[in-house]
Amino acid sequence: MASDGEDINVTPAESLASATDTEDEEMEPQLLSDPDSDVEDLEVEEVPATAEDADMDELLRQLEDYTPTIPDALTMNALKMAGFFTVDPQIVRLISVSAQKFISDIANDALQHCKTRTTNIQHSSGHSSSKDKKNPKDRKYTLAMEDLVPALADHGITMRKPQYFV
Repeated sequence: MASDGEDINVTPAESLASATDTEDEEMEPQLLSDPDSDVEDLEVEEVPATAEDADMDELLRQLEDYTPTIPDALTMNALKMAGFFTVDPQIVRLISVSAQKFISDIANDALQHCKTRTTNIQHSSGHSSSKDKKNPKDRKYTLAMEDLVPALADHGITMRKPQYFV
């Protein structure tokens, strides 16, 4: 070093090179500790902060293996048409599963309305034929508008028949 007051001109590249030389000298003892040791790199799993985070992580892990009835491509198309653009497959899969649950709830409610309606019709008519004496589990049901409309109304969706069908 120039301790007698001499001016030294050092370029930024020379300054950086001298700084890395001193850092390399300090790091060498750590690098040479034991390169042949059998110490494996341990994978550390991040622990969720709360129980809610743990539940969410578990749900997302389960969604990776589950294939919903509503395809992810259809969900992505519906989201894009609605103005929601995402490329995260976990979000798309979560929305697909939610839509599947919503549709199955409506279909189940419509089935319950159909069963109630057919039971009420049978009891009010007073007579039943041999065809109606089937086991209720063996009976086949048809989804009709008169069952679907109250099921949708239970979920906050108003549906009316067009005027030309009335």
